[in-house]
Amino acid sequence: MTYNSWPTAHGSRLTALKKMRPSILLLYGLDDDSPNFEVESTQQLVQEATTALRSQHWQVQPLAVTCEIDTIVKPFNPSEWVVFNMCEGSPTQPFYYARVAQALSRRGYLFTGSDNISLEKTQFKGVIKQLLDQQQIPTPHWGVFDHAADLKFDIFPAIIKPANEHCSYGISRKSVVMNLDEAQQQAAAMMSQFQRQPVLIEEFLDSDEYNVSVWGNQTPQVLGISTMTYGAFADIHDRLCTFDAKWTPTSEAYQKIPAICPAPISPQLKADIEQVSLAAYIASGCRDYGRVDLRLKSGKPMVLDINPNCDVSSEGGFANAARAAGFTYAQMLEKLVVIALERSPLLK
Repeated sequence: MTYNSWPTAHGSRLTALKKMRPSILLLYGLDDDSPNFEVESTQQLVQEATTALRSQHWQVQPLAVTCEIDTIVKPFNPSEWVVFNMCEGSPTQPFYYARVAQALSRRGYLFTGSDNISLEKTQFKGVIKQLLDQQQIPTPHWGVFDHAADLKFDIFPAIIKPANEHCSYGISRKSVVMNLDEAQQQAAAMMSQFQRQPVLIEEFLDSDEYNVSVWGNQTPQVLGISTMTYGAFADIHDRLCTFDAKWTPTSEAYQKIPAICPAPISPQLKADIEQVSLAAYIASGCRDYGRVDLRLKSGKPMVLDINPNCDVSSEGGFANAARAAGFTYAQMLEKLVVIALERSPLLK
């Protein structure tokens, strides 16, 4: 293990952490309902993360969650293994990350990332939006509706999203709507596609987008700020991070929306974005690491979404922020394990 792997541990804490040094159980989930892009990206992530952590001299065991988790983890003693929770999935899948976190807690495992409460409330956009409003953390005007005909909104342009999805499912250029008729039509289309799931409508902010990587617990820190710019597109309907922009390399959106890290912004805007992002991270109960997505309204940052247990693939935004801050990919992953280990009751 390299010296730089333990930047927050000193003296007896450092000794205790080194003595703990459990093996790493790298949990991930796939099943027959997983789309091809998720299968491919998950398999690649598991392979690169396993290789990276082993390069730091950790013993790593990848383990797929395909059914009820208690049976799968039973052979692994919680006193000997720390779990790197890379599960994601939808609430209908056995490896839905909040369900996995709850099961791991029940069985006494120490695991990376947020607990089931934070993972659950950030999964559902209406819940997290309400929390942001209650905590007076700036977010665009919004509403959640169960029926398209009941949708009422008077701030346009707006954006329509499935209220309970992740990975930008359902987000396309049609998601940006310019009036109430368009909003109701798009809401109906989304409800049909996603099994009558509620939709979120919110004010669409036509600005660059900022993805803020945060890590830590007692005193969380901003690891880095990335920005996605939309200058290549004149049409407002294209000025957003769609499903294709994230997952379809052959698409124009994927090719023409660069992610720049660190974001080329003024010191004042950087300070404002960091302040709002840390407030959102703390309010949502994020633990260990996460990402906060924002846009600007009249130059002021507004929180769009909070992503605990965000993507930690080698080419993802969190890894890019870590590299910009001077960490290798392997050091970043190891740091996430260390942050989790520092929560161990053995160190209290």
